[in-house]
Amino acid sequence: MKGNVIVLNGASSSGKTTLARQLQSKLSEVYLLCSLDAFWDMTPYGVSAGSKNFPNMKLALAKSVKALAETGHNVIVDIVFCGQKTYLELTNELELFNLKVIKVECPLVELEKRELARGDRKLGLAKSQYESVHNEVLYDMIINTHINSTEQCAQKIIDSMS
Repeated sequence: MKGNVIVLNGASSSGKTTLARQLQSKLSEVYLLCSLDAFWDMTPYGVSAGSKNFPNMKLALAKSVKALAETGHNVIVDIVFCGQKTYLELTNELELFNLKVIKVECPLVELEKRELARGDRKLGLAKSQYESVHNEVLYDMIINTHINSTEQCAQKIIDSMS
């Protein structure tokens, strides 16, 4: 009784969370959303949420997703890899599961527009992640949230699962 795992990796403001919610509403089976943002939201108020105080947060997320999948839950992971280390941690933890890794891309100009419009992100975050987020990551599929609507992107992922 193992769950399926869909990983959405992309820079901040690329549309991962919106896409994940669309997938949850369209998939025929129930999928939990496990987001890196939710893990950072668990940190104490006033304590820096960076790697100095929480050096293994992304590994903790990977192990949590593994526990959910081991107990039969389907999971959508909303994450920013920022290099191969996080990708390897996650894929090593989930190697025995039905895993689909999706590249969520969007032009930098659009990311910056979205970041500004959101107002809940430090300006420049998307730009700081843009170059490294996809380095040395092997993907099962590429989704562009600027060219296609969220619904079209979700449908493309669902179609690839059948």
